[in-house]
Amino acid sequence: MNSSPNKRALTKATLIKVAFRSFFLQASWNYRGMMSMGFLYAISPGLDKIYDDINARENAYMRHFEYFNTNPYFASVVMGVVLALEERLSRGEISDEVIHDTKEGLMTACAAIGDGLFWDSWRPFVAVASLIFASGNYMLTPLFFLILYNIPHLYFRFAGIFWGYVEGTHVIRSLKKFQFPQIRQNLRYGTLVLLAYMIPNHVNVHTPFLLTNLPMEFFYFGEKVVQGIGATLLVALGMIGCRARVDVLLISFLLMILALVLYHWGILI
Repeated sequence: MNSSPNKRALTKATLIKVAFRSFFLQASWNYRGMMSMGFLYAISPGLDKIYDDINARENAYMRHFEYFNTNPYFASVVMGVVLALEERLSRGEISDEVIHDTKEGLMTACAAIGDGLFWDSWRPFVAVASLIFASGNYMLTPLFFLILYNIPHLYFRFAGIFWGYVEGTHVIRSLKKFQFPQIRQNLRYGTLVLLAYMIPNHVNVHTPFLLTNLPMEFFYFGEKVVQGIGATLLVALGMIGCRARVDVLLISFLLMILALVLYHWGILI
């Protein structure tokens, strides 16, 4: 299913141009085609190179006005595969139905992988890591968040276009090597651990029982023990929630609600 390497019509410069244009994938939405106009805008430099005949080029343009919706960071993978298939179509090796079916299948798979990885796992992890920096009054915390979050984003956006174009429909094998389900699970656990770290280090627990029953020189140590136990219990509850497939964002939201309730009761200060 791959394009023949010695019959490539697109240069690296063209593929890089397509990758840059993919940043505008969501610049124009519509109810009928969702991201279709942005998708066509991104791949149009490649289509212009593949089709010299104006009628064939117009047909290619019209072909990609159809419905398209996927994770924007993984859309470049689909773009690369589509351009490779368009080359094969221009040589008469396949029909346009192959492009339609492949595009539809890949955009669904990439949506599931990308949304689960970035929206559900990576973004919460980076947000919590940035909160730890922010609690230390680091002025560069927003920059830290942007840099850390965008490292994998930019990698998949630019590398994906080359994977798709070179490997064609076999690109899914390259994506499987990343073991995304395991990465997502590790990021979920990491997010909970970082949240638990913040509790004993950035929240004071009001413990009148210790104040009245411990000598003052032992009070600080006893309070830290209570905070550590509380953090351990929260991590355990979070892990149980993950095992039960409760969304990490929901767990984080419930932790914030719990903190507000405990603050209202005067337990957290």
